[in-house]
Amino acid sequence: MIENTLYPLYTNPYPMVKPKYPYLVLSLFTLFVYQAGAQTITIDDQVFKIDTLYPAAKTSGQWRGLSYPWEVTYGPDDSLWVTETRGYRIVKIHPANKGSRTILNLNNLKDFSYYTAMQAPQGGLMGLAIHPQLLSGKPYVYVALVYHRNDGGDALNNDNCQYGKPAGNDGPCYYTTKILRYTYNVATSTLASPVTVLDRLNGSNDHNSGRLTIGPVESDGQYHLYYTVGDMGAGQFNNLNRPNNAQNTNIYEGKVLRLNTEPDADADDGFFNRWIPNDNPFTHTVTGHKSAVFTFGHRNAQGVVWGNAGGTWRLYSSEHGDVSDDEVNILESGRNYGWPFVAGYADNNYTIHDGSAYPKNDKLAGKNIGYEDTFAVNHNVKEPIFTFFSPDKTIIQGYDWPSNAANYWPNIYTWQTVAPSSIDFYDRMYIPNWRNSLLVTSLKFGMFRLKLNTTGTGISGDTIRYLTNNRVRDLAINPTGDTLFFAIDSSGSTSGPTGGFSGSTVETRNPGFILRMVYMKTLPQVSLPERKPTPPVHEMVKIYPNPASNTLYVAAPKNTSKPLVLRVFDMNGRQLFELQNNKDIFAINLRSAPRGIYIVKLYNGIGINLATEKVIIQ
Repeated sequence: MIENTLYPLYTNPYPMVKPKYPYLVLSLFTLFVYQAGAQTITIDDQVFKIDTLYPAAKTSGQWRGLSYPWEVTYGPDDSLWVTETRGYRIVKIHPANKGSRTILNLNNLKDFSYYTAMQAPQGGLMGLAIHPQLLSGKPYVYVALVYHRNDGGDALNNDNCQYGKPAGNDGPCYYTTKILRYTYNVATSTLASPVTVLDRLNGSNDHNSGRLTIGPVESDGQYHLYYTVGDMGAGQFNNLNRPNNAQNTNIYEGKVLRLNTEPDADADDGFFNRWIPNDNPFTHTVTGHKSAVFTFGHRNAQGVVWGNAGGTWRLYSSEHGDVSDDEVNILESGRNYGWPFVAGYADNNYTIHDGSAYPKNDKLAGKNIGYEDTFAVNHNVKEPIFTFFSPDKTIIQGYDWPSNAANYWPNIYTWQTVAPSSIDFYDRMYIPNWRNSLLVTSLKFGMFRLKLNTTGTGISGDTIRYLTNNRVRDLAINPTGDTLFFAIDSSGSTSGPTGGFSGSTVETRNPGFILRMVYMKTLPQVSLPERKPTPPVHEMVKIYPNPASNTLYVAAPKNTSKPLVLRVFDMNGRQLFELQNNKDIFAINLRSAPRGIYIVKLYNGIGINLATEKVIIQ
């Protein structure tokens, strides 16, 4: 174990290196350069320095992170604004000196405890959005929070989320959410004068979504606030029998909402009309009031961001799939995004099966569905621009489906999800080749960088992973674009058959931390000067030669599930580093490696240990 002098930031670092040649040369011990309080890693030929921004020091002798950080936003005051989803605090952190302070505590607004509720809400104090003119006349900060548990005689009376109820209670658990606007006092660095933007939003113990963002000035000359509200987990777990309202435009569930940042001149009649833009696409069919709904048919869109690519502003979102088909969407006013009748592309992958071996394969949200393509055509469904782990053998950074995919992907328990938790848009020039990229954080695999095409309407090129095996909840980008900040979740529990990092709940690396990743440089790409070795003729893993001096080769059977993961340990069992590669055969440069004996382990793309070898470097 190589420890950070502040904290063991990465006891098991995971860089991802994208191969550009059949034999990629990697330096075994120059891949990481450890500095006081920081580490450097190389990913896709680019060098980054990573350290811990929060906590800056130990508390009571321990390293204590935030209580489930949900939102991290870089404000116009050059501070990070962070919400604690369970701590119900808004914390500001100085990105240079690591100073921090609580500027607002909202615990007094909620009437439940995470420690006594049987089914606590997924998300509590959630999204935060800062008005672009915070320091120039519009000192407004918007927050969304789950604040009320609907039991004990409420209209939606349900006591299954009360503490102490017997096991097996599988009814839904209802909560209530609202959006507030606070006024920021620059002189005192405090938030005060709360105003309710929208209230009586349905909430749940599952799939509240809860992201906020403000876009550019729109055609009406105003800024608008966008909010993602999930489907409440309808159709799964204790919400199995909860109605799914994602297709019902009268109900704010499974939607993206569009709101005013300031009240307009409409009459205030209790329906929040003053906060709902008059040019929104829907009108409530019963009340006749303009609706806040902007788009519908969403499952759990935890990411939403505006980006300008190709000269056009677009609203991008990331959305959790069910057993597969995590989505990246472009949101367009009035459009339907399919859930719960379409997941991912309208490719009928939940409809085509053998009818017996995989009986759950024809269900979405716990219900039988028809053909996805037919529903999409008949209901104005806009398909995503990208999906993760789609069963069409889409390659995601080496995760390609096996040759027998026709038999493989219908099995609900072997499908893959990344659990996309947020999305951001990189529009800076600082990091080479990053401009016009979508950055999608994941609760299972760190962060994915998706390069947009020139028009911003699709994804082109490879998908690169960063901070692998960190459960990343959100990220922020500094104004120059050289630094990224990551909010790390406090536990590693992801629901569903693909939960956790490997199908189970695990402890999270860097729990509750804010990590800082600074771009350093891009390395020149060189090809391997040595002669291409002859692969082994037998279908076995080969790590050779042994003893090794200048170069170590790794060869796996053809079509082994990718990426291949190589981990190197010293003789005390301390992991020194890890690298990943998408080729069956690759090479490692040993010229600068210290002489000695090492343990080398090779894993395939689904985590199976293929080989363990004791390697002598001489």
